[in-house]
Amino acid sequence: MNTRKSIKKLLLLIPVLLLLFNSCKHEDLEIVKENENFRLASDFIKNNYDMTLFYAAIEKTGITAQLQGPGPFTVLVPNNLAFQQIGISRPSDFDKMNQDSLKSLVQHHILNYRLLTRDIPVNGVDIRYLTIGGNELYTSAANLFPGGGRNADPDLYFDGSAVVKPDVSVANGTIHVLNKVMKYTPKSTVQDWLARRPEYSIFVSGLKKFGLWDKLSTAGPFTVFAPQNKVFETNGITEASIAALNTQNYSGQRLFGAYILNKKHLFISDYDVFKTINNETSFIRKVDDNDWLLMMSSQSNYFTRLVTLTMNLRTPVDLYTNYNSIQAAIPGLSDNLTDNGLVHDVQGLLLLPEEALINNSPKN
Repeated sequence: MNTRKSIKKLLLLIPVLLLLFNSCKHEDLEIVKENENFRLASDFIKNNYDMTLFYAAIEKTGITAQLQGPGPFTVLVPNNLAFQQIGISRPSDFDKMNQDSLKSLVQHHILNYRLLTRDIPVNGVDIRYLTIGGNELYTSAANLFPGGGRNADPDLYFDGSAVVKPDVSVANGTIHVLNKVMKYTPKSTVQDWLARRPEYSIFVSGLKKFGLWDKLSTAGPFTVFAPQNKVFETNGITEASIAALNTQNYSGQRLFGAYILNKKHLFISDYDVFKTINNETSFIRKVDDNDWLLMMSSQSNYFTRLVTLTMNLRTPVDLYTNYNSIQAAIPGLSDNLTDNGLVHDVQGLLLLPEEALINNSPKN
């Protein structure tokens, strides 16, 4: 009987307790959670296993202290795999790099303001943002809904590097994790970039042979697809054999000019961006001073977000007949940004010299 009376009293007290609770309620009261929001950018990067190489880079260049400041900062952090793609697998590898170049690389990955995904125009391409190094980087955000709907997160790229983890909040800013290191060479042209790398000397000799070299030092912009020497040598082509070619017998625009997109500034990821925005499954361009067509298409890895580009030449006589298909498929060798364009390494040759003979080619 006493138990029943106790329960009855408790039920009568419940409305009173609820009234007291509601009177103490504050609309702005938040439950404090232990998470990364209370760590500075430098501390978050230092304590994240997949960011150890980027932390070694900022520590080597003395930028750690800056990232401990009030900010706000936006830090674009390449993960460890991204550094491994360019041959850096341990912190000591940074000792082999020119320290001014390393500092410039790190600064290109930091903005001195907060930039969230929602701040970037939907389906915008090559939106420019200033880094702490004083240079601009290019940002593209492709949404599956061309009207700009936010029903799905956009595919976000900085200088062709995909964001694999966006909007990580830290005490003094925001972090976006990238799948590639952004490679920018300041105060340089695509011509400078190629000239400084002997592994492209056969390609350079072909450009010079057919009068295509000098323009690469001008304003541009240019997008250049460059095969390395080993690709030419595999096909029996050397600097000596190129020097021996009679330019009157060959279409230089097909043989070497097809590797250059004039007045184009395209990261490898841009092909995937346009596919999303405009539903373009391929990019078709007429070879300069020629009727031949350059066909390009992209494929994106669902898990790594890395984009591969495939390209080939086709004749105006039969669009279904194409020559050698080549690829830009090595992440560490693509998206090399300069002040007048980009250089992408490609594996394979579009045409062999005998296929570019004017007299033996299909109708021009």
